[in-house]
Amino acid sequence: MKKTLRVDIANQTFYPDVLSLLRRIPNSSLFHTKHSFRHPAAIYLLSLIQLASDFDRLLKNYAAIRNSQGKSNLLHEQIAQSQRILIYSMREHIDDCQMILMCLVDPDRFSPQGKSPDDFLKAAGFTEQKLFWNGVCSYMNSYLIPLVNKLKHSQGRIRTLVIECPGNDFRPGFYLEEVIGTEIAQPSQELHKGYSAFSFAKDIRSNLALVFRASQSLQEAIEAFVKRSRITLLPGGNDPSTPGIWREVCCNVAQLDIGIFPNEVKSRFYRVDIQSAGEFRIREIERDQKLIFPKGNIKFKVNETIDGMTKSYQLPTFKRWL
Repeated sequence: MKKTLRVDIANQTFYPDVLSLLRRIPNSSLFHTKHSFRHPAAIYLLSLIQLASDFDRLLKNYAAIRNSQGKSNLLHEQIAQSQRILIYSMREHIDDCQMILMCLVDPDRFSPQGKSPDDFLKAAGFTEQKLFWNGVCSYMNSYLIPLVNKLKHSQGRIRTLVIECPGNDFRPGFYLEEVIGTEIAQPSQELHKGYSAFSFAKDIRSNLALVFRASQSLQEAIEAFVKRSRITLLPGGNDPSTPGIWREVCCNVAQLDIGIFPNEVKSRFYRVDIQSAGEFRIREIERDQKLIFPKGNIKFKVNETIDGMTKSYQLPTFKRWL
């Protein structure tokens, strides 16, 4: 059963607590050098820094496209590319987390059939891997894996759109376009469950939440292994990290507008906040009663790309979202 995500980070960097745990594992219990890996704490930190850079780029593109009222085709192309880059980095981050678990296993003892972190951990009988995967599998299977696979292997394309609401409220979003057998390009039915789309306002929050969900699951898996293996952790010390781009990204997401799409009003949402005492907080809400979509004159524009060969295009249909 999937746990409801609750995040409370009090340290000034807003780095997940698992980073401190990784620094406390004694070198005698690590095999990262045999794998030719960095120290697991370094793997995790560099992965977060990469994600922070990609989130930051997307957030800046998001602000620019809202300020331009969605009229710039160049900005549409830029934000689509930024989303694509972030999605790939999110997938790589999950692999990085599993590589961290690999650092706890002596590679000389196992010969996995495949070369992926998943193959190695299964061959090694690393049972705690299930604790990590159980925490992220729902989001991975319903969103990240099909999105990455369709982009990489099925000629999927990220297409952007803007909904203009009353009061100069411009809400950018995207959908994953795929081609079905009759040579019709349309929103992926696996991802969108109809002719709908994702708002960036919701999607950015959801992806940031996945990073913290993965961190909690990774910490749970490592703590279980430490207990099973009777490893004595090093004493905790002051975190040497200083606030940087990761904290900045978390703050910017906390300040993000609630520019959701009408099909997202009744779906799961992540509230991201900075508390008065400076604590970073995320709350997963199954149905956020505060979410609304404005009424009135609504305009809808898709930034479509015609390739000159595909027979026809099915675009997201706003009226079918309501």
